[in-house]
Amino acid sequence: KLPIGLSVLVLFGLFVFFKRLFLPGTKLGLAIVLAATLLFLLVLALGSTYAGIRHALPIVVLLAVPGGCAIRTAFTRRSKFWKAVVGAALAVAIASAVPVMRPWEYFNEIIGGTKNGYLYFSDEGVDLWQRGKELAAYYHQVLEPAGDFPLLDYALFGPEEKARHLDWVGRDKKRDEARVSSPIFSGTILANAKFLGEKPFWDTPDLRHTAPTARFGNLLVFRGTFNCGGIFAQNLYYDARSKIYAEKPDLEEGERLLRQSVRLDPKEFFADIQLGNGIGAESVFAGTAFQTNVAACPQRSRTRAID
Repeated sequence: KLPIGLSVLVLFGLFVFFKRLFLPGTKLGLAIVLAATLLFLLVLALGSTYAGIRHALPIVVLLAVPGGCAIRTAFTRRSKFWKAVVGAALAVAIASAVPVMRPWEYFNEIIGGTKNGYLYFSDEGVDLWQRGKELAAYYHQVLEPAGDFPLLDYALFGPEEKARHLDWVGRDKKRDEARVSSPIFSGTILANAKFLGEKPFWDTPDLRHTAPTARFGNLLVFRGTFNCGGIFAQNLYYDARSKIYAEKPDLEEGERLLRQSVRLDPKEFFADIQLGNGIGAESVFAGTAFQTNVAACPQRSRTRAID
């Protein structure tokens, strides 16, 4: 997420610190900043990868301090080399990042740039589906005239979906029951790039390994036949939760939806937990659900699942 040019500035800032080229009286302050940076990096390394750069954002502020030291040193020392390196680093950073007008869609060139970075990082938590305008325009200008309503794997809030007059596979449960019952889907898919990276469940490798037909930032358009079991399983899981935790719960329907969800994605171990410990407690399938959960659960999570 950090432009390569700015990373170079940070490294030069560290050089300034260890070579003691900083201003008199700033040593203690810089040492505290560097210590806080190392501590925060340690916390990140030991924590969850959930939420991407959102959880790591404070490190950007801390790294700005040694970067600023590098810039100041370059413009106060009589060294053309320092000025050239810092100037080049700033120019490279600007050329890399400024064209991406939505910074939450930016990835640096080390990881494939904005074009391919989504294949390696699911940067959940920063991009909050800001491509709704482009999605609606594509739907009304291209899909709707052809009578094509897409599979929508780009979540918008209900009021926005209604205001933009969208239709999609799964909106009408009865109409689309046959299409969402099979993992194989043929048609148009509108997907959010941030969710296409490899995942332990709800994964969509077919989309990840296919070049999109069209793209609007993090909004990707796919056309063809794909295995979308992970997408349908996720939708069914949340439909089941809405039934289970409603003011007037429909446990029977919730259990049916959970079973259908697990059938589409057997790696969805937490749905088996729900079946085994919750609504399925009185079911003859409870024991089976628990065994399935342990088999599908990621290795590092098995102890917690058994507990």
